[in-house]
Amino acid sequence: MNNSAAMISINNLRKFFGTNEILKGINLDVKNGEVLVIIGPSGSGKSTLLRCIKGLERPDSGTIYIEGQKLDERNKNYRVLQQEIGMVFQHFNLFPHMTALQNVIEGPITVKKMPRDKAIEKGLNLLKKVGLLDKKDEYPSRLSGGQKQRVAIARALAMQPKIMLFDEPTSALDPELVQEVLNVMKELAGEGMTMIVVTHEMGFAKEVADKVVFMDDGMILEEGSPNVIFSDPKHIRTRNFLGKIILT
Repeated sequence: MNNSAAMISINNLRKFFGTNEILKGINLDVKNGEVLVIIGPSGSGKSTLLRCIKGLERPDSGTIYIEGQKLDERNKNYRVLQQEIGMVFQHFNLFPHMTALQNVIEGPITVKKMPRDKAIEKGLNLLKKVGLLDKKDEYPSRLSGGQKQRVAIARALAMQPKIMLFDEPTSALDPELVQEVLNVMKELAGEGMTMIVVTHEMGFAKEVADKVVFMDDGMILEEGSPNVIFSDPKHIRTRNFLGKIILT
């Protein structure tokens, strides 16, 4: 991880759904190459925060900057900024009528106008990277949950993002399939990808995160190194939350 200026800078971000305030003034910086893991109970606003960073939800107030550029629909570079942020969801969201390879190359061809032969070459390399080259012609219905999620990661990487967001990427998987997805994520982190990961996998957070953020009720209550958060949390809410989780 290098210590250059923030890759992502979030200032006083607020988001309402109706009268329900989901994000209550979030302030957060993520450096280039940093792995940030967000933990906290369900309903604390973690997924909504990721969706705001990706541009899938519009904040009601506050700002998000990506490499110093404001993420705003009025910014002429808005679509370019969005494309620089890859996102992997809990439930894969693969196209069921496309093979693994077709899922991976669809974005580069349709959005980035990449020549098909180049997209296929890149797609095959990415499937190899996630350990699924032998599944390139399989449809999602023939893949396990872990394999689908690894295809989803390859699909996000095919857009050549500078930032990867992971929204509880293993929570829908059978326990024995979780590690194969986490291993791909660890490899990405080792290569220096800037990552924000919402997860309940505390072992992954302890091993891979540069910084851990604890969210509850739409607020960041505590942030620090994994060592500090897991060994000596300051906020009573963090202590209570971690006390209910078996740290592996």
